[in-house]
Amino acid sequence: MPLPPELLQAVSSPGGGKIALVLGAGCSVEPPTNIPVSSVCSTEIHRRLVADGILQNGDCANPADLSALADAVFNKRNSQRDVVERLRDQYGLKLATPNDGYWIAAALLCEGVISSVVTLNYDLALSTALSELGADKIVGVVERPEDLIHQKAINLYYLHRNANAADPELWVLRTAALNLEWQGHWEPIIATKVLAAPVVIFAGLGTSVAVLVESTKLLKAALPTLTKLYLADPGNMANSGFFQALALDASVYIQSGWGELMEALSKRLLEEQIARLGQAATRKIQEDHLPNEDITGLLGALQNMGIVRVGKIRAYWLLYEKPYRIFEENILGLIADLLLALATISRISGAEAVIMEDGRVEFKRAGRTVTSFIVASGSGHRGKISVEAEVQKRRPKYSQTPAAALVGGTSASWTTPPTPPKNIVEGEESLHDILRGPTTLPLLHISELRDNHDLIQQVVP
Repeated sequence: MPLPPELLQAVSSPGGGKIALVLGAGCSVEPPTNIPVSSVCSTEIHRRLVADGILQNGDCANPADLSALADAVFNKRNSQRDVVERLRDQYGLKLATPNDGYWIAAALLCEGVISSVVTLNYDLALSTALSELGADKIVGVVERPEDLIHQKAINLYYLHRNANAADPELWVLRTAALNLEWQGHWEPIIATKVLAAPVVIFAGLGTSVAVLVESTKLLKAALPTLTKLYLADPGNMANSGFFQALALDASVYIQSGWGELMEALSKRLLEEQIARLGQAATRKIQEDHLPNEDITGLLGALQNMGIVRVGKIRAYWLLYEKPYRIFEENILGLIADLLLALATISRISGAEAVIMEDGRVEFKRAGRTVTSFIVASGSGHRGKISVEAEVQKRRPKYSQTPAAALVGGTSASWTTPPTPPKNIVEGEESLHDILRGPTTLPLLHISELRDNHDLIQQVVP
């Protein structure tokens, strides 16, 4: 179903930070994370506990309720270790693979669109996604009350601890443990200070496990009265135990799965970013008196790639040290300049420019790849030596060897590279070694290509 207009406005409004997320087990169900919902995990662990002689049939009144199961085991053993160890080991919580929803959530945290995520889950899928995007300087990860002193402006909070907690007794599973957490002011601090965003979305809360229902009810009660709440769930509203428990109005129920929800949010954000990029290209044309190139197709290709891949493309092109580069005003002109140059090359050569996921750009005719280039910007301050060193360092990472690097956005210290031979793909004997050996990759400055259309015909034959 379409997202409410207020939610679309919140995700795309300038400044960001308008949204906070509260995540439940349903977020980790989707592949490839593939961790079952709490009721399925609890039923399977109960079966194993009975088979292992820890429990007898009938010891737990509701084997599908994870908190009831933890209570039953604690009553028998004065510890919940037997539940925690089976839960952690059987479902691979530490090495959980992020699904698309987690990748997008990690990107939106990096972008500052989401101010905080509070997860009720124990798996580390979202932490893994953040790590893979290089978000360590942007997003704080708070796994326990002692970590609150390490908060950043944007944070991920594990409300009930996670698989990194070495002591099984620290996991918030039992009802008594939940009450102690609130008495210790851990969860109220998060609710009042962290979730004070204008919009809070509860997503993937799944089955009505007692400890999770109580957590969400307490979180809701602690939120400021002006906070707009939404509940996203793939099922019917009438069948949502969490919807009933939170006593929400039907107008705030979003029938949507986790990945679908995040895709819709990120699509609206990316639309705004692409529009701003198009505006920057128009300004660049006017200010630098460049040809009025049509970059509609290139912008559409970026839109179709999705927010995570576009952030990676920005990192590739700007020679950024992390895998993901956030959208900022000071990079708009740099990216727009590169897109305009690609459009010029495409127009003069008659070959279509296709942006690849690894950051290369292939030029194609009739579906056949004519040549491919690395695209690199000096970000306005790098000279030839710096750009060349960074390009050479990244060169082995490409699945296909590019013919050269298209370079823009360099400092005034740039020296125009020598004109390459007429056929850069086949080249002269010395160039053959350059393209296929370990030596330097040719650097083609986009300003030279703009001034010399014959050179474009040479490099894209």
